[in-house]
Amino acid sequence: MLKNIYLIKKELLIEYRNNVSLFIITPTVAVLILVFPILSENRFVVDDNFFTINKLLFLIFFTTLFSIRSPLNQKQLTRELNFGNITRKNFFLFKTISEFIIFMPQSIILLVSFSIFTNTGLQNHILYFGISIIFFSLNSIMINLILQMFTSFNNRFVQFILMVPVLMSLSFFIAPIWLGINPNLTNIYLMMYLGITLLVFSYTSWFLERE
Repeated sequence: MLKNIYLIKKELLIEYRNNVSLFIITPTVAVLILVFPILSENRFVVDDNFFTINKLLFLIFFTTLFSIRSPLNQKQLTRELNFGNITRKNFFLFKTISEFIIFMPQSIILLVSFSIFTNTGLQNHILYFGISIIFFSLNSIMINLILQMFTSFNNRFVQFILMVPVLMSLSFFIAPIWLGINPNLTNIYLMMYLGITLLVFSYTSWFLERE
């Protein structure tokens, strides 16, 4: 148990020291401050769905930058795990937790900033909105770790090419929720998202357990 807590603290410290991950939101918010107040001057002639889609695109862009900031070194990772007697399954679990703790507040700040600067609100219940962000964050983090752990691609451009289609696919489930579909359909989309999350985590854990 103490070893697991130490692993989480170690990964959190690594994420905290990673300046790129912590300050990714700075240029993003700067763009919001400079560009979207101009749009908001004429926001009454722009449909709210336009701002919702743009909010989702900013989240995808932000998540992509967050995902490609620090590719894993497979040889170094193997040495560290063997030295600490840590299984790849535990590493995957606690790395996911650590990145989620770092990523989630930043994504919330990004979306709140977008809403403030564009003077737009939510088109669905805040609970559905929050759950969709949690599912999106968990899946994007897990899939990025899977690509890094199971492939030898450590080039940032290759990571970008791999992650963008994945994030676009994940966004298809939250776009209808953000656009304000009825509660019954929202529940269906959230259940589908929950199923995808459990499937990704379960399959990865099973595969890593076999190694």
